[in-house]
Amino acid sequence: MPKLSGIFSRTVTLLLTALLFFAIPAKSEAATVLNQPAPAFKLFSINGEPVSTTGLKGSVVLIDFWATWCPPCRESLPFMNELHRKYAKQGLQIIGMNVDEGGERQIKSFIAEKGLSYTIIMAPRKLQDDYGVRALPVIFVLNKKGVVVRQLLGFSPSHGKYIENLIKTLLIE
Repeated sequence: MPKLSGIFSRTVTLLLTALLFFAIPAKSEAATVLNQPAPAFKLFSINGEPVSTTGLKGSVVLIDFWATWCPPCRESLPFMNELHRKYAKQGLQIIGMNVDEGGERQIKSFIAEKGLSYTIIMAPRKLQDDYGVRALPVIFVLNKKGVVVRQLLGFSPSHGKYIENLIKTLLIE
């Protein structure tokens, strides 16, 4: 089989990912709505630190649902790391919600290999349902009050520029 071009390959992967997520029935009727409080959670990071929506209030929060097998997700990881480096001291919290089923040990190895420095949580299926996650990556941006101000599906350099500008605006509000 001839090698597919990078753009075509990513498009096919994203479409297949979306089809798989849409084929899985939702276990919850809840879905994230813009300008509404983000669905609550109280979980532990893969490093054992408690993380909750209540504890994140007062910070601008970027919640990124992703998987190691998702090419656009992998493309976004260096960007997320750079955002964390640039804006964490100003009040940005990045929460990577990993949806892989391989377990924490596999994810810890991946995180170390990629040098990810922001908070990573293994996202339970119920939380994915609560946020209405049906394709990857999906990014939610929350203001300091915990309200969802933007939801983005997929990742590209233009998404990155938009997200960074939005975060800068939210940090000064």
